[in-house]
Amino acid sequence: MISLPLLKRNLAQTWKILLIILAAMTMYTTVIIYMYDPELAHMLNDYQQALPGMMTAVGMTGIAGNLTEFVHIYLYGFIMLVFPVIFLIILGNKLLAHYVDAGSMAVLLSTPNSRTRILVTQLLTLLLETALLIALITAIGIVSCESLFPGELDIPVYLKLNAALLLLHLMLGGIVFLPACIFNDSKWYFFVGAGLLILFFLFQMLGNMGGDLEFFRYLTPFTLFPGEKIVSGQDGTVGSCVIMAVIGAALYGSGAVCFGRKDLPL
Repeated sequence: MISLPLLKRNLAQTWKILLIILAAMTMYTTVIIYMYDPELAHMLNDYQQALPGMMTAVGMTGIAGNLTEFVHIYLYGFIMLVFPVIFLIILGNKLLAHYVDAGSMAVLLSTPNSRTRILVTQLLTLLLETALLIALITAIGIVSCESLFPGELDIPVYLKLNAALLLLHLMLGGIVFLPACIFNDSKWYFFVGAGLLILFFLFQMLGNMGGDLEFFRYLTPFTLFPGEKIVSGQDGTVGSCVIMAVIGAALYGSGAVCFGRKDLPL
């Protein structure tokens, strides 16, 4: 059902991008974990007081009672959301939009591969690399916490947090996958796919401000990420995860239907 040569080519063309995004996330993750040290943690509290609006907008607010809560507050409101989104936007373009826009899809279709087989291979690449990115940063987070503060990270909760994060980004991947399947021009892919993700994150930032702006939280899929509920042990996390999975599957399915029916500029 997939083309192994194409899959290998995809991985060869995108592994550097994966490493760059992973390196950036690793830097922020290790620095934040290191700052859990009480002698350094006051710096982040000072930032909250000095820049309350900015810190609230990116979800970096609250007082952490343990390492797990600390990591969640300072990593999962911005860093763990933005960098994977950048990765998804780049992948969506490289795996589908650029092929069609540049006319390279004709080369792929001239091989013994059907349109469906090519699409499934590109989609599998997107899913695999997204999962790999989240898996690697999860492992790096655990190793960093155990190295600096042994036994203080609630590993089961941390794993649940990152499993939900993976579902979030797989769903967001559908938002870039669908326009990549619809449009033949990369500029429209970026305008719709990347534009929507940026707009949704801006809505998330506005919603974080609360007050009259809180309604923006109901206009963005980022709100479905149940990070705070997972860390605090509240109910409702499974429902959010199921919704993210269903939305993601619907977006990927819709993209596949659109790609199968559209006229390609060959």
